[in-house]
Amino acid sequence: MIFGAHHEWGRLREAVVGISPAEDFVVFYEESARWMTPEVAEFSRRHAGRRLIDIDPDWAKSCERQVDAFAERLAREGVTVHRPQRLAGLERTFLAPNGEGLQLFPRDPMIVVGDHVIDASLRLICRQRERYGLRAVIQQMVQQCGARWSTAPLGSPNCVDGPYLEGGDTLLNGHEVYVGISGCASDLAGADWLQALLGPPYRVIPVAMKSNVLHLDCALALVRPGLLIYCPEKLIDGLPMTLREWDKIPVSVDEATRLATNGLILDEGRMMADADNVRVIGELRARGMDVIPLPFDGPIRLGGGLRCAHHPLLRESVLA
Repeated sequence: MIFGAHHEWGRLREAVVGISPAEDFVVFYEESARWMTPEVAEFSRRHAGRRLIDIDPDWAKSCERQVDAFAERLAREGVTVHRPQRLAGLERTFLAPNGEGLQLFPRDPMIVVGDHVIDASLRLICRQRERYGLRAVIQQMVQQCGARWSTAPLGSPNCVDGPYLEGGDTLLNGHEVYVGISGCASDLAGADWLQALLGPPYRVIPVAMKSNVLHLDCALALVRPGLLIYCPEKLIDGLPMTLREWDKIPVSVDEATRLATNGLILDEGRMMADADNVRVIGELRARGMDVIPLPFDGPIRLGGGLRCAHHPLLRESVLA
């Protein structure tokens, strides 16, 4: 395999990592952003359309610094790192009334399942433009690595009628693919579209979440075969059946809000995690995981952690 991913674990060989130039980020707000904490929601409503660096330069610069340090550390771990292109010209003003989106979290606007790479359908209008910054990376994967490229139909701009399908909601467990459903991002129409695209033997399994959860990776992480992290209070019907006998590290709502479920898996025994989630790092280490703590509080305040900030292009694992 020279492109693709079958699981959340396995040796990570190649990935795209987001960018966050401090001068580029424009604050955005839309009514469907129920996942925002009250503090961030108020900040976003008040400052929508303004550059973050003009309002809170320390926050803007910390996002840039921390995501660049993340990319550099991945490269030192032997991962081939790609970065999105900065948006320019009409790409920056397309669908602009609600803000300019961001290039920080490539997890969401693309989805890799097996040898498929998918342009996702995002619910937030202002994030639709993010695909343009990823286009060069995707074309390279298609032309040089044999990836199959598909585009999910765009949902209606009223943010109600899908299909919506986002990478943060999509977790891989071989032929089982879990898609989180909360009303903030992906929906059942998006899950049905993905099932039709993949076909058998894949099973796309919707996972119902509380209505203020942005993505499934804000409530669940598959760390290695038989080990997961999850927030029971954020899942309406509990875990998918296949996962219910796994060893579980439960986290509180507060820990999940700090994205304790949102790390990066380097291989089955090694991962990166946000340095502030000390208790969860301890639980992982007690189970034999080698955990590399990284400061990532700047991007986390925007709603995305280490998983959100990267998307695997090549992850080695065996598909049974």
